[in-house]
Amino acid sequence: MSLSGKLATLSLCLVFCACSKPKTKAHRGQAASASAEAPAAALPANSGRANPVLYGHVQVARESLVPPPLSAPADAVGGPGDVKMQVLRAGTGDSPGQVDTVVLDFSMWTQTGTLAMSSYLQAEPASFSLSSLPVELRGMLTQLKVGSKARYWLPRASLASWKPSDWPDGDLIFELELLSVSHITVTNTHGDAINPMPSQAPDAAGPPKDAETTPSGLHYIYLVRGENGRHPAAKDRLELILTAYAIDGIVPRTIESGVKTATTLERAPVPLRELLARLSSGDRVRVWLPKGLGQLIVSGAGKGETIFDLALSFND
Repeated sequence: MSLSGKLATLSLCLVFCACSKPKTKAHRGQAASASAEAPAAALPANSGRANPVLYGHVQVARESLVPPPLSAPADAVGGPGDVKMQVLRAGTGDSPGQVDTVVLDFSMWTQTGTLAMSSYLQAEPASFSLSSLPVELRGMLTQLKVGSKARYWLPRASLASWKPSDWPDGDLIFELELLSVSHITVTNTHGDAINPMPSQAPDAAGPPKDAETTPSGLHYIYLVRGENGRHPAAKDRLELILTAYAIDGIVPRTIESGVKTATTLERAPVPLRELLARLSSGDRVRVWLPKGLGQLIVSGAGKGETIFDLALSFND
């Protein structure tokens, strides 16, 4: 499947943003001149949503960052869309799964060696869910272990149709260091772990004709169906994994990605309550929300239309 055939979300900007070591300042107590091949201590995975603040670092000056090689070396591994990957340092920790949340440090460089963006210029690394990525890129990230450093060379053609608008227009080089993995688990009604289906970003065309409708008019489709038909009771604790998109153009903008939260039917807004009452543990749905409704669930949704991907889990 062609890489250019996938529509990526703005979360992808966080994925392939990674950074070179600064020339003069150390990062997390390591010498800045340390070899890229030096072994890295495994970093612990956080429970629940990954917290990049735990891996905060001293901000560095833009001019202190050194660009990586502008061409992929002969031993770089090829991927879809002629993307090249080179592992600089093999990690010793966990590898992320298809829907896990990761924390990483990053830089993005243009083909001329100009720094486009970097987490080292901020006080915190980046955090995002792999479920927001096109399947080919997701597969390349799941090959890494915590503590790994890797470089990616992306030709301009491989970025077609999904490149975020604030990325430079041209070939790009990325360097990243994987700091932490938070494993996302969804269970069925028996408490057994199941694999939620990674979702691709939706388009702005609206719900399909075969979408189901709640009494208040919310349209939704199933991405995954659970194993048991029992619906939640009013006071059941409902565990949710939530990804939210704002529809403010023809390319949906990611508001939240892979967020874990909990509620009950009693506390959920009425339109969402109607939907959750229809679901079973292990179900994953995509729901289209009219203007203004999304901000009742996610404060950053604003007053426009939104799309939510929801994975539901609760115990008998």
